[in-house]
Amino acid sequence: MTWFQPRSLLFWVYCLAVVIGPLLFVLQAAGQVWFAGAPALAALPITALTLLIIGRILFALDPFRARRHLVAPMVMGAIWGATVWTGLAMWANDHLSRTITNLFGDRFAISWSAAITAPIDEEYIKAIGIAVVAVMFRARLTRPMHGLLLGAAVGLGAQIAEDCHYSTQTALTSPQDPVVDVLLVAVLRLVTALTSHWAMSALAGVGIVMLLIRTDRSWGWRIGVFGLFYALAFTMHFLFDAPRPPGPALLSTYLPILIDLVIFALAYAWVLQTERRWFRELIARPVARSVGSEAGLAPLLTYHRRRKARSALRHSTGWSRQQAGRYERSLLDRVTDLDLVASQQTPIPGGFGPGSGAVPGGVHVPNPW
Repeated sequence: MTWFQPRSLLFWVYCLAVVIGPLLFVLQAAGQVWFAGAPALAALPITALTLLIIGRILFALDPFRARRHLVAPMVMGAIWGATVWTGLAMWANDHLSRTITNLFGDRFAISWSAAITAPIDEEYIKAIGIAVVAVMFRARLTRPMHGLLLGAAVGLGAQIAEDCHYSTQTALTSPQDPVVDVLLVAVLRLVTALTSHWAMSALAGVGIVMLLIRTDRSWGWRIGVFGLFYALAFTMHFLFDAPRPPGPALLSTYLPILIDLVIFALAYAWVLQTERRWFRELIARPVARSVGSEAGLAPLLTYHRRRKARSALRHSTGWSRQQAGRYERSLLDRVTDLDLVASQQTPIPGGFGPGSGAVPGGVHVPNPW
């Protein structure tokens, strides 16, 4: 299944949305972008660094390389976040903020408007994008990790677009040196990026994909799981934008971020547990014998056991770290591809394992791999 699905009405709805989103943004913020000018561009290197760092973290959270088969949905999700979310969120935030001001007054709105509006409309718009892409690529989504990766991609697209928008706003409002202020805001956005949009949407993505794929469970169970993970994303966003409590400046500033990290870590621990359970079942299948014994493949289960296996491999073969790492990845890819082989009845991919494929020089590789 490719990204281009001309027979799918949902695909054309997606395409229309990613065109309308930027147009809506231009209608609302063209003046800001124009008058912000060159100073706003000073943040681009830091924004690019943010993208690289969060992308690297996201890859590290995917120990069994599920992302290999999710390139198209993740790219399309990121495009949704960078385009559709950007235009709609600005429009929705503006209208919801006015409503809160009219209902509760200026003083309340100044303190709480962001904490109320952002979790409601921003998470909702991202969730729509996750759901649209998930339905289009439903056949590829079989595990909670797939939802986490797709959701994180949508959130990361939104996060980078928001960082660029903050740069233009800062350049406009800076009283003296806009370049310095833009750089400071960009660095602050980088520091707080660990629990920003990508992490929130990652949890929402888990709930949406579980709702979509767990047809073996009741609707009540699926809706409950979706509600739990969406509520966690909502809570993270609320804490991120809520007024800081009184107390020491450092603690009051970063305490909500630390709480968000704990929420994400607990949810991710469950997702990682499901990944390891899936991998254990995979290497226990008879088809896995074409790659290696269950005991020989078990070191791939955890990072700690992988490090020990790589060290043993380098000691027995004289390989470099890069060679041992390549062999580990090729072995892992071959094992995880067995899941596709079982469902699609296609031959096991070659070019992996000992011999002239992934192993330099045809060196014999003893256990643990």
